Amino acid sequence: MSTLPRGPAAGNDLVSRLRQILAQPTCIVGVGNPWRKDDAVGALIAERLQDELPASGQLGVVNAEDVIENHVFTIADGPAQNVLIIDAVRGAGGDHAQPGTLLLGPIEDLEDAAGGWSTHKLALSTAAAVLKHHGKSVWLLGIVAGDTDYGNEVGREILDSAEAVIDMIRTQGRTPVPALHGE
Repeated sequence: MSTLPRGPAAGNDLVSRLRQILAQPTCIVGVGNPWRKDDAVGALIAERLQDELPASGQLGVVNAEDVIENHVFTIADGPAQNVLIIDAVRGAGGDHAQPGTLLLGPIEDLEDAAGGWSTHKLALSTAAAVLKHHGKSVWLLGIVAGDTDYGNEVGREILDSAEAVIDMIRTQGRTPVPALHGE
């Protein structure tokens, strides 16, 4: 599992791993409830990427909101080798992880590392099992949430991290990078 704490310093491992994932055909799936404050982050990122990435290319985007199960078989039957799920997380990276911290890893590693990692745990676990059964590699890019109470305001640190993720993916979507060696 790779983490990128808030702030400009660390994160080469996370960025390198993300570039490696996105260098192959990848379906980016944004998960989030738009009425649960920070939980909306995955859906917000997917919405922006749908508007900003080229329509043709090796990166596809699905805004699943909080019903990934409605999209799982379409994704499973698609051409992508990788599925990158972007979702708000809690309880991952330790209870002291700051809101906005990024986590990236195979979904099963994140599930093993923390008991309550996703705000959509059951749906993601089931979706990941179906996708893996169809030969997909399933990754979770989690953004540690601060507040998931009801409302539509997303915290500043979550929005800052969302912009960083959008920039990383947008750059990769426009500039193909070969897979990194050694991983």
